[in-house]
Amino acid sequence: MRPQNRATEPHAVKSNEKMRGSPLGPLLPNAGPRSFRIVSAINRPFARGSFGHRRILALGAQLPVRFTPAALPGPVIRVSHLTKRFGALVVVDDISFEVAPGETLVLLGPSGCGKTTLLKTLNRLIEPDGGTIEINGRDVRQQRPEELRRGIGYVIQQVGLLPHLTVAQNVGLVPGLLGQPTAATAARTTLLLDRLHLSAARFGAMLPAQLSGGQQQRVGLARALAADPPVILLDEPFGALDPLTRAAVRRDFRELDELRRKTVVLVTHDVQEAFELADRILLLDKGKIQQLGPPRDLLLHPANAFVQSFFAAERLALQLRVLTLADVQPFWEAIPAPADTRLPVLPLTATMQGALDCLLTPGEADGMLGKLRHPPSADGAEPRAVAVAQPNGPPVALTLPQLLAAFGRAVAAT
Repeated sequence: MRPQNRATEPHAVKSNEKMRGSPLGPLLPNAGPRSFRIVSAINRPFARGSFGHRRILALGAQLPVRFTPAALPGPVIRVSHLTKRFGALVVVDDISFEVAPGETLVLLGPSGCGKTTLLKTLNRLIEPDGGTIEINGRDVRQQRPEELRRGIGYVIQQVGLLPHLTVAQNVGLVPGLLGQPTAATAARTTLLLDRLHLSAARFGAMLPAQLSGGQQQRVGLARALAADPPVILLDEPFGALDPLTRAAVRRDFRELDELRRKTVVLVTHDVQEAFELADRILLLDKGKIQQLGPPRDLLLHPANAFVQSFFAAERLALQLRVLTLADVQPFWEAIPAPADTRLPVLPLTATMQGALDCLLTPGEADGMLGKLRHPPSADGAEPRAVAVAQPNGPPVALTLPQLLAAFGRAVAAT
C-alpha cells in the first residue's frame, strides 16, 4: 500500500502551524515534509551545557538584487510612531528612528525596556499596534511576512545550530532551501568560514557538538550571512560567551568585510559592546527613546538624568573609547619624535584606547584604570612611547605617563 502523504496527516498540520511561528518557517510558507522535519529539529528542546546557556540560530535569505548603499538614496529602515502593548503594558511607546544604508544601530537599555520587542517588529515576528515600518522604502505590512524576511538575516538567542548537520550544512542550509545552486552555496560557505577564522577544510565536516562556544557563535554568524541579506537583525548574539571569547568574536564581527555592506540593528544590554560596535546607539527605557546618537554624544552630552546615570558606572572605560588623541592634545606636554623613530605612529583621530593598546600588554591593561587614577613615573627605565602625527609638522612623541596625565586632565575638563 502506498504510504499516506505526511502533509495530510494531523501531526503534519500541527507541524505546519508550529513552523509558521518559527524563524525558519516564515521563509518557506509552502514547505514540504522534509522542512517539517527540519523545523521539528529546530524546535526540539536541547540539553543545556554544550556551549553555554544559549544558542543562536542565524537565518538569512537571498534578495533578487544584491544590495548596495548607492542603490538606496534614503534610509534602509524607517520607523514612525511605533507602539506595541501587551495588555495594559506599553512596551514600545511612540518610537521613531531611521537607519541609513551600511549603518550599525545598537538598541541599548536595561532589561524590560522594549529592545527585543522593537527588534522583532522590524521583521513582523511581532505585529505593532500602531505606527509604520518601512524597509527599503516599502511598508512592511504591504509585504507577506515570508517575503519580507527573505531580505533579512536574523540571529537570535535560545535556538541552536542543528546538531545532526555538519558545520558546512548548517551554514548552507537557508541558501539550499531557497534553491540556490549547490556549487555557489559551497563556495559561499567556504568563504564565510574562512573569514571568521574557521577553516572550511578543518571545520566544515564537524558537528556543532565538536566545536567550542566561540566557534559555534562564528558558525551562527556565517549562517546569517550565507544568503547575503542586505539587512541583519541580531538579538544579543554574544551574550552566552565568556568575556575573552566574547571579545574575540566581537572583534571578528566588527572586522568582517561582509558586514560593511550591511545595515545592522543589534540588541544588547552590554554597554561596552554597544560602544565598540555601534555607529549610533538608541537608548531605551520603559519603551521610550531616551537618546539617539553616536556613542560619543550619549556619553559626553547626555540628554537627561537617565542617560547620564546609565553610563556612570563605566564612564571612565567608555571615555577611553570615545576620546581621541585630538581631544587630549591641548593637555599634553609632548616632545618632537626622533627623526629615525621606530615608535608606532598614530593619527590624531586614534582613540585613547587605541593608543593604550599600543603601550600596554593585556596583563597590564587589567590594571589600567588604576594607572589612569595614579599615572606612573618612569622610575629610571626607558619609558614606552608612541609617536603622534601632526597636521602641520613632524610627529611628536608621548610616553605612557605623559599620555595618561593628559587624558586625566582632559577628562577633568569634560
